[in-house]
Amino acid sequence: MKKMVSLLISLCLCLSLALPALGEGENPLDEGIRASFKRMKTSGGMVVAAKDGEIVYSYCYGFSDKFSKDMVTPDTYFRIASVSKLVSAVTIMRMVDAGLLDLDENLGTYLGDPAYVAANPYFPKIPLTTRHLMTHTSSLSSKGGFTKHRALSLMLDVSNKRKSDFHNEEPGSVYRYSNYGAGILGCLMEAIVGKRINEVAKEMTFDPLGIDAAYHPTLVQHPEKIATTYETDGSIAITRSLRLKEEYPEKIDVDHDYNETYGSVWMKGEDLCRIGIMLCEGGKLDGQQFLKPETVAEMIASQQGRGYVTVDSPYGLNVERVSNLVQGRMFYGHQGLSEAILCNLYFDPESHFVFALVTNGCKSTKNDRIGVLTRSLFEQLWAAYGQ
Repeated sequence: MKKMVSLLISLCLCLSLALPALGEGENPLDEGIRASFKRMKTSGGMVVAAKDGEIVYSYCYGFSDKFSKDMVTPDTYFRIASVSKLVSAVTIMRMVDAGLLDLDENLGTYLGDPAYVAANPYFPKIPLTTRHLMTHTSSLSSKGGFTKHRALSLMLDVSNKRKSDFHNEEPGSVYRYSNYGAGILGCLMEAIVGKRINEVAKEMTFDPLGIDAAYHPTLVQHPEKIATTYETDGSIAITRSLRLKEEYPEKIDVDHDYNETYGSVWMKGEDLCRIGIMLCEGGKLDGQQFLKPETVAEMIASQQGRGYVTVDSPYGLNVERVSNLVQGRMFYGHQGLSEAILCNLYFDPESHFVFALVTNGCKSTKNDRIGVLTRSLFEQLWAAYGQ
C-alpha cells in the first residue's frame, strides 16, 4: 500500500513538472492562445473575445517593435488592413440613417459638381450605386492597379465612354472583390460632408463610439504606440518611424481620395472588438443606440434583389457572411490580409459572441479562406465563451 501511495505521489509530481505553471493572473486559455501565435510565427498581435456585449477575454503577444523591444499592449495600434472596409461601412451607414445618402442613388449625384451619370459604359442605363460598391458588384476594373492619373469623375462618368476601367458585366450581376470600389466610399464621405475622410469618420463614428482610431497613423492619440509591420519571416516591412514620417493630406480631393477606406485604418484590438459588439447587439453600445437595428440587419443581409443587385454576393454591405467558422452557424465580419498582416472581426448576433484579431505580421496562410492563425484562436475562444 505504501508503495502504491508513493507511486501515485511520484506520478502526480511528474505530471506537475511536465505542465508549465500558469503565471500570476493568467487565464487557463493563455497557454493555448500563446502557442497558436508562436506556431504561426507571429511578430506581435492581440486577440479579444466578447460575449453578451462585454469583453470577456483579451491576450497580447509579442513585439509591437522588435528594435526598441516594445511589447504589444492593449494600447498598441495596428493597421487593420481590409477590416477597414467594415469600419468604413459603419460611417457610411450612419450617413444612411441620417438621410444624407441613398444606397441606390447614382454615385455621380454625390461625386459630381455638377452631378453626372456614373455608369459602366457597356451598360449605360444601369446606374452605379453605393450598394454596388459595398457588395463588390460594381463591375469596376482595377486592372493595372488604380488608374491614379485619371480623376474619379472621368473614370465613372458614362459620357467619357472609357471601357477599359470596367468589366463587360452588368453592374450588380457578378461578384468581384474590389479594393478600388471600396475606396470610392471615402470619396463619397468627403463629397457629402465636405471634410477629409478621417475627420468625417472621427466625428460620425470614432468619437461617438469612444474609439481611438484613424485613417492615418499620425492621427491617432498616441502615434508613438503604432506597431511596426513585419514580413512572414519576421523581417521588417515598414518601421514605426517611417510610418510617422508620412504626411496626411489635409486638403479634400474627391477625385483622388480613394486609397484610404479599403485598408488604412489604425486601431487598438479592444476598440475593434467594441465595433463588433455594437454590430452584434443591433447597433447598441454602452446603452446607446448608435445605428438603427434595421440598419445593422440590412448590413448583414444578402443584397440580392435589393436596388440594382441581382447576384447573391458573399458580402452584405461591406460585411462578409461567413459560414465556415462554426458548422451550421453564420458569422458576419471581415478579414484583413496585407503582406504578412492578418486581422479579423467576426460576430454572431444569435450567440452574442464577438471575435477580434489584430497582428503586425505572421505566417498568414489560409485554410478554407480563413487565416490558419484566425481559425486556431477562434476555435479556442468559441469553445470557452461562444456556447
